[in-house]
Amino acid sequence: MLRDLTLWNVGGIRRAELSFGPGLTVITGESGAGKSSVVRALELVAGKRGAGQLLRAGEEEGGAEARFLVAEEHRSPFLELDEALRPDGEGELLVRRVLRENRSRVSLQGVQIPLATYALAAGGLIHIQSQFAQMELLDEARQLAMVDSCTSVAVQNSAAELRRVFERAQASDRELRAMTARRTEVERRYVNAGEVLSLVRRVGPEPGLESRLEGELSELNRRIAQREKARINLDRLDGGLSEQGLLNGVRGAFDSLQDILPEEQRPETMRAVGEGLRLLEEAVETARESVETGDGDTQERDRVEAHLGALRRLRRLSGTADEEGLLAWCRDAGESLEWLEKSYHRLEELTRESHGLRKQANVLAMELRRGRKEAASALESRVNALLADLAMGENTFEVCFRDLNKLRRSGADEVEFTLRSGQRAGRVDKVASGGELSRLLLALQLSLSDEWLPPTLVFDEVEAGLGGKAAVLAGRKLKELSRRCQVLLVTHEASIAALGDAHILIQRFDARSGLPGGESQVRFIDGEERVREIARMLSGSPDLEEAQKHARTLLEAQRQVV
Repeated sequence: MLRDLTLWNVGGIRRAELSFGPGLTVITGESGAGKSSVVRALELVAGKRGAGQLLRAGEEEGGAEARFLVAEEHRSPFLELDEALRPDGEGELLVRRVLRENRSRVSLQGVQIPLATYALAAGGLIHIQSQFAQMELLDEARQLAMVDSCTSVAVQNSAAELRRVFERAQASDRELRAMTARRTEVERRYVNAGEVLSLVRRVGPEPGLESRLEGELSELNRRIAQREKARINLDRLDGGLSEQGLLNGVRGAFDSLQDILPEEQRPETMRAVGEGLRLLEEAVETARESVETGDGDTQERDRVEAHLGALRRLRRLSGTADEEGLLAWCRDAGESLEWLEKSYHRLEELTRESHGLRKQANVLAMELRRGRKEAASALESRVNALLADLAMGENTFEVCFRDLNKLRRSGADEVEFTLRSGQRAGRVDKVASGGELSRLLLALQLSLSDEWLPPTLVFDEVEAGLGGKAAVLAGRKLKELSRRCQVLLVTHEASIAALGDAHILIQRFDARSGLPGGESQVRFIDGEERVREIARMLSGSPDLEEAQKHARTLLEAQRQVV
């Protein structure tokens, strides 16, 4: 419940301090006196966004401060906030909104917080309902919530269970989709994993292996090339298998020259030549054996080339750039393939679980549909009875259900409020006038449970469009509503103003001259002052004797209204 309100530099009001009690408080005053400024201040403490245009002309700062007394049943939204921001032990909650030209601040219990945080927590404490508030009748989610508030405890339990089951089903579906997507990705990415992992065991990749193999291969090729060159040179010396080599040529040359040598030198010379050739032949033979022994380099080269080729094939198959990437790929592949094998059981389990949860949700949705239709029928009866009391007996209120053909967290239904009037029937806004929509919304509020009502309801000229008997009946229903929650009503209707348990007058008054005009003044009135204000509302003049007599009659009659 709203206990105190202080506003400064809002609209036409410089400053006002008000204290409220339970029941119906009416706010009256001539057009332009500043009634809307009080409503704007109440909107600020309700968490609605404010703008610099709300500031009093010439002022740089304005705002509103309110003190609420929060009952235990309305404290749950604050439990998600820090303890310092919650209502105190007595249930008191202080909120302050300060407006400047380009920004605003909000504080809760003296601590500055974001507006969105405050609005979420305090939005259920006070509700502002203007003459356009009947537009909430067109909000299908709100219509469904109204119907749900009328269902039995068992049906509400089914609705809560449906939400839990639906959320679990969604969680299972999300996990199922994520697992399926991951399995597809693992299968795609590691399509060659079997071949790669088998090849890895033979190749034994390690950091730097490719460069080391390339170095070995280069050295082997160099040595093989040297031996090939040596073999060619040796063949030139000894002729190989089919040709005459240089050594044979030398031997033949000396054989042909020995006849020209002196007799006494010939034996020694030929012996020396023969010994030299023999030594050369032995050297050639030794060199050839060495060359032939080195033929193992060719086999080693083949082995290194095969190893290097296998390593490069591994990188191509895995799409990696180096050995570190290949090893990381192999680790991931091993883990992923192990997960893939193990996930199959969970995949089957999730599929069964999702199917079971959706089946359970469908059963609960059908139970909820039956409960909603029963509640809707009872709601229709209550609203139509109230419409008759509000001079709308020729209208019939109906709740129409539409099957969504799919399941949502809220069930499988949508509802639409319709009105039937004579030959016309359709959505409420297509059939009812503005005044009729106001009365229909009032009838709905009276028909719903107390849990649906906020602690404080503010009506801003909600009776606009009504007159005569309809206005009187609407006023009595507002009075009835004020017994269930605190009601603040801005009104121009004298018959409704007379029903108030408390009366606030807003008027422009020049303190220096004592005449009307000047700044807006906000104050509670009673006794003769209240008689004069209601007389003004009736006739336009507070001094007209007939109007004052009528005002006293209205005020006396309000004491008889329950």
